[in-house]
Amino acid sequence: MPSRRRRQFLQSAAAGTVALAGCTTVQERLGDLQRSSPERRVAPDWQPAPGTWAERGHGPANTNHNPHATPPEREPVVDWRREFDYSSRDGGSFVVAEGRVFVETEYKLLALDASDGQVLWERSAGEAVQLAYVDGRLYQFNQDNPESDIVAWSPDGEEQWRTTIPDQIRDIHEQQGYVFVAGRNRYWTLHADTGAIVRERDDWVRNMATTGEGLYAADGGILIRYEVDGRTLSERWRAKSGYPAVSGHPVVGEERIYVPQHNFLDDGEPVVVYDTAGKKRSGFDGDGTSYLTLTGDGSMVVPTERDGGGLVARRPDGSRRWRADVTGRAEAIAADGMVFGGFPLTALDGESGERLWELDVGGPRRLAAVDSTLYVRTHDSMLVLRA
Repeated sequence: MPSRRRRQFLQSAAAGTVALAGCTTVQERLGDLQRSSPERRVAPDWQPAPGTWAERGHGPANTNHNPHATPPEREPVVDWRREFDYSSRDGGSFVVAEGRVFVETEYKLLALDASDGQVLWERSAGEAVQLAYVDGRLYQFNQDNPESDIVAWSPDGEEQWRTTIPDQIRDIHEQQGYVFVAGRNRYWTLHADTGAIVRERDDWVRNMATTGEGLYAADGGILIRYEVDGRTLSERWRAKSGYPAVSGHPVVGEERIYVPQHNFLDDGEPVVVYDTAGKKRSGFDGDGTSYLTLTGDGSMVVPTERDGGGLVARRPDGSRRWRADVTGRAEAIAADGMVFGGFPLTALDGESGERLWELDVGGPRRLAAVDSTLYVRTHDSMLVLRA
């Protein structure tokens, strides 16, 4: 048996190795031994199934494009409308899944029947709540509070767990038993079954996107590719745009990653395009940190304030395909060869930019295309458009 002095030396050396490597602490390892392995396992390449609009950008790739939907090509009619007691100051987060529309108002989380808009259940919620649906589970989190809750709900409104994060929650990503929660300058790893915090790291992973081949995070004019390594994220590469900027959510295409950004210099590029190895390929005009839309044929639809404003469709090489005089706050989405956005709500041919129809629905903020239906969120209502 080692002497007392030798045992103290070995313990100090082990602790020093962990600290130098920046790896798992003794306390974290003990916690791993005390907890059971997660039973809930979401595949790295999970994407929304037909009948689903899972988050603000449709799915983890943030394309704002639903490849399964066939929304109205001709002017639709309002099938149902649900008015809310409280408006939403953040545009109104909502997702569509499992025959339900999950929607937040300023103080409530509602589940509506997608067929007729009837309220199925109602729960209390804070301000500026964001929603995300992942493989049979609904997540609710707050992006503004200095201390924020992330709540996991079943589609039937049963609270599965609730965890308080001592920071603003900027984004979440679930994979292989763990939920990665991004704060402003660090991230937390939560056990998917219980919500228990199992890791905390100082790496920033704001504005995430993935298709299963790596996890991309953008901010400050920097794009980083991470690999999920069990309970932590391992950096593989980082690329800089060359301009001081505030970055928006990346959009992941087949061979390119598009990063919108608001530059502090007039000569910066509002959209920067990288390949999957982190090499900058091109850049083109856009409107700051607005959400981008990647159509099914590979065109990127970008809101712009230049050249008269409106929506501009760019080919993969950055050249202009078309421009449409579409205004308003609704973020553009794409489905079935069409692009929808603006106020009044406008439908465009995705190949030519030709107007297909316009409809005044009272100031749309966010849109979703699911099956043959367009879902429209205004500041104080939810409505459904069908042919």
